[in-house]
Amino acid sequence: MPLYIEPNAGPAPILNVIDSARHQLDIGVYYLDDRRILAAVRDAEHRGVDVRIMVEPKPYGMKPWQVQKEVRAIEATGAYFRYVPTRFVSGDGAYRFYHAKYCVNGHEAEIGTANMDWSAFHRNREYLYDTTNPTIVRAVQAVFDADWNRQHAPAWTHRVLVLSPGTSASQLLQVIDQPGTVDVESEELGPYKTILDALATKGKDLRMILPATISTEDRRDVAFLEQHGCQVRLMPKKPIYMHAKMIVGNHLAFIGSENFTQTSLEDNREMGVLLKGWDTLKLEKQFHSDWSQNLDSNAVFAAIRKVGDDKKLGDIGDFWGALFRLAGKSLRK
Repeated sequence: MPLYIEPNAGPAPILNVIDSARHQLDIGVYYLDDRRILAAVRDAEHRGVDVRIMVEPKPYGMKPWQVQKEVRAIEATGAYFRYVPTRFVSGDGAYRFYHAKYCVNGHEAEIGTANMDWSAFHRNREYLYDTTNPTIVRAVQAVFDADWNRQHAPAWTHRVLVLSPGTSASQLLQVIDQPGTVDVESEELGPYKTILDALATKGKDLRMILPATISTEDRRDVAFLEQHGCQVRLMPKKPIYMHAKMIVGNHLAFIGSENFTQTSLEDNREMGVLLKGWDTLKLEKQFHSDWSQNLDSNAVFAAIRKVGDDKKLGDIGDFWGALFRLAGKSLRK
């Protein structure tokens, strides 16, 4: 039951599940356009595997023509295709998404933080978990079948998976509230008051890495955490972008698609898994490596103020590289 870390692993964790499919293969994902995955799906179809794929019709920030291009590429593989249920699609002024990222073939499943695109496998920090645990495999299959048929996932799947909407917030709190140090990597911080307050309660026992491109609202939440003694460092968007959603402590860990937001935890379809044992040690090792290479948030924000308004500068040249060099001269911890 390997745990994979991106961008080192590439698409192998997902290709393993596709290539070992004998009779069926189901993929539910926010976005899919990786050529190697599409080629593997096409090969699976050619050897007689029944493939079903669901994707989000309105990924945030994407144009309709981009989604249409994605769908054409999926349909060209020969797989059965459907958009996800409308209850997970934005509309009527409300945001909600099919944000899960998983695949299952009847005897093996992959669950993770990575969309199935080039960025996930080449430039993002991501975590993916492949498992043949029959209980997890059945739960993932049950969720896909329910969503494909426009039904609600069975209640028992929430006891096996970290599944939104439903019980995911309480499961994340279980990981955050465990005794001892807790380390977090996340693309977003919130706000979701219950989670934010639990993080703040950890005080000096909480270490968190976020992308340096976090929103103004997330910066305020970082300041709130630091007022409670929490430690926060920021990762520049290059060479590796922090897209992961990971929490790890001494005894229990989480990886999955959930962000710490109300939309993610209460409205979206999200999927994650709780891990123990050797997997927690592997996550801790990667966190320690990432922590040692990034800067305290106060250092980065001070450099931003010194350089100027980052929104005006945008991505001109090597802005983030220059910013981190400036911050690191005197403020690296």
